[in-house]
Amino acid sequence: MPKEKKYHKRKISANRMILADYNAVASSLHKVYGLIEVDVTDSLAKIEEIKEKQNYKVSMTAFTAKCLGITCQVNRPLNTFRKGRKLIVFDEVDVSVIIEITTKTGKKIPYNYVIRNADKKSVRTITDEIRSYQDKVIAEREQLSRGQTKYTSLYTLLPRFFRKWVIRKMITNPYRLKKLAGTVGLTSMGMFIKGQGGWLIPFRDKTLNVSTGGIKNHLVLRDGKIEERQLLCTAFMVDHDIIDGAPGARFISHVSELLGATTYLDDLDKI
Repeated sequence: MPKEKKYHKRKISANRMILADYNAVASSLHKVYGLIEVDVTDSLAKIEEIKEKQNYKVSMTAFTAKCLGITCQVNRPLNTFRKGRKLIVFDEVDVSVIIEITTKTGKKIPYNYVIRNADKKSVRTITDEIRSYQDKVIAEREQLSRGQTKYTSLYTLLPRFFRKWVIRKMITNPYRLKKLAGTVGLTSMGMFIKGQGGWLIPFRDKTLNVSTGGIKNHLVLRDGKIEERQLLCTAFMVDHDIIDGAPGARFISHVSELLGATTYLDDLDKI
């Protein structure tokens, strides 16, 4: 066969190598997942009402993070990690979210931002926190390094088996993982998927990882009447070594109830 000529080569960045190794290690962990549809008609209507009356745009990611924070504080096993023969139960619920920020060269990149003590912050506080960080401009090499750029460069020089060993040591160390990536993972793709359903399988590095996908309009039967409702496609990934089926189901029921209600939207400063 003739050799293909119409292509070009690009060097893999240090950040991309770290992500590839991280994914490889995380994929080996024991996880189970569930796909559900959450009725968010009322909460979305309230968010739209706030935008019109108060000229304030509530972040759906912030609202979801708040609901997860409250639910994990009540359902403590979801904020628990295994270390050897012991379980580490954290008092603080730190929710990591993926936000899009701009580099100094104008390139948009995903950035893992951790909302500390999400259960103890209001929806307004979390929204403002996310918005303020989205306005930051960083160098692309700071995407994962958190300022430790010299270590990022050294990492790429290591053999792959040793790099994966380093990543595994980090993921399986609850204290280190909490510091770098929080205790609960949240990925929201609804901002990029408009007007259609669809699930996104979340990452699997923590005891609980959640992803919200598209929002679809669906006809449902309520009180004997057919109504059009807005359903948020939501996926949950949990560590089955720690979470059994019944506690996991109760958690999903609780967080779905909060997402569908306006409890933390009626008063944006409610904690």
